[in-house]
Amino acid sequence: MTHTPKIVIIGAGSLFFGRQAIWAVSHLPGFSNCTLSLVDIETNNLERMEKLARLAINSKDINIECTTDFREALPGADFVVLSFSKKNTYYRRIECEVGAKYGVRSCSGDTIGPAGIFHTLREFPAILEIAHAMEELCPEAWLINYVNPSATMGIGLMRHSKIKSFALCDTHHMPNKKRSYLELIGEDVAKIDRFDMRIAGVNHFTFMLKAELDGRDILPDIRDAFHRNSLTEVDAGYAKGRFNNFITAQLYDLFGAVPTCTGHTKEYLPFYQGKGAIQEKIPPLAVFNCDERDKTTDAMWNEIEDYISGAKPIADFHESMRSDHATDVIHSMVVQDGRTYFINRTNSECVEDGGLAVDNLPADAFLELHCAIGESGPRPFKVGPFPHGLRGQQFHILDIHELTIEAIMKQDRDLLVRALSMDPIVNSIATARVLIDEITELESEVLPDWLTADAGGSSSTKVDAPELVTVDVKNY
Repeated sequence: MTHTPKIVIIGAGSLFFGRQAIWAVSHLPGFSNCTLSLVDIETNNLERMEKLARLAINSKDINIECTTDFREALPGADFVVLSFSKKNTYYRRIECEVGAKYGVRSCSGDTIGPAGIFHTLREFPAILEIAHAMEELCPEAWLINYVNPSATMGIGLMRHSKIKSFALCDTHHMPNKKRSYLELIGEDVAKIDRFDMRIAGVNHFTFMLKAELDGRDILPDIRDAFHRNSLTEVDAGYAKGRFNNFITAQLYDLFGAVPTCTGHTKEYLPFYQGKGAIQEKIPPLAVFNCDERDKTTDAMWNEIEDYISGAKPIADFHESMRSDHATDVIHSMVVQDGRTYFINRTNSECVEDGGLAVDNLPADAFLELHCAIGESGPRPFKVGPFPHGLRGQQFHILDIHELTIEAIMKQDRDLLVRALSMDPIVNSIATARVLIDEITELESEVLPDWLTADAGGSSSTKVDAPELVTVDVKNY
């Protein structure tokens, strides 16, 4: 890049990205003369993040902008990062608890199942509005989506926007991901450059298809390490972390590939819903811990208040915080430092031959892939084929994501019913219809008019079910 970048963060009040972006602008050399534009519709959160940014960024060469109107921020932008979700925990709680009423257990509730579909219904219209504004106001900028469900939003942008875009998830941040597997099997992390690791799949449903160290297949070693850890595994309490060692080893035995995001992946499969005549050795999935997420968020805001008031020195912020996956990717795009990253994008234009990264999935399959960063953006490395069975699951998840976007764009409730009915953890068409009805009623203030106007239109009667209550994860 021949000029200093302008980075726009829409949803700057997101505590899971905004703070890291402020730190990165303060520390990474490629950002030394950049413009950081903070955008958030929640004025109180925006004001606090602006105060933090002005305290933390003491360079006069860095321009800090703040606005509640994203259109004001877009002119001149090089990178636009989307990191927002209105009242995320509030609506996630509704979606997960209504799902649990009807036997659909979501341990994360941000990608698949009723929570994933309704998250898309709530947020994709705003994402598409921003993308279309970028086509007008900064057509050469990159849109980097951090809003879940990452693959669904990425598919929507691919199908319905002309802007350059890709999506990110921080699960596979390199080189940390490679290092973690070497440490798991007791290998010297100094061998990291001799570790050939191939991971691919729909975001949150990714699998390691190949792992070789000095030419030796170590996939079985990785599986065995998870199995050993499962023998002494205790209930972690937190829904996304419960019994992940057991599930990782079991899914390797089933598919011949290691799930690399098990805290999410276990939610994509019917095996852990507690419905089988013969039960697994572990309890069914717990429902996502919304109370814990609220406590974490409150603690983060309290810490920011302490920095602003001077109760904690700003030096502690610089010491405790680090860069983020998105800021590292942007930095590499600015300085071309040769770093590689896992990025959600289409399964095509791979570095080695310009063809497919995953041989037996289509070119427009939107996958999380290990990518090189070049002048024209991310390009994936070759992965090879998915094994049968697992390939079918990838198609299945992609179809659900495609149907969700199609339903939104066509404003078609029947397509929404089809998408949710096809979900592997939904047990009947009637369940899908009732889930859509009940969640629509509870979230009507933030859902599109075409859906709320037809509330109740997808089912003639409701099935009997327990009254909606707060779920105690200890009982699951």
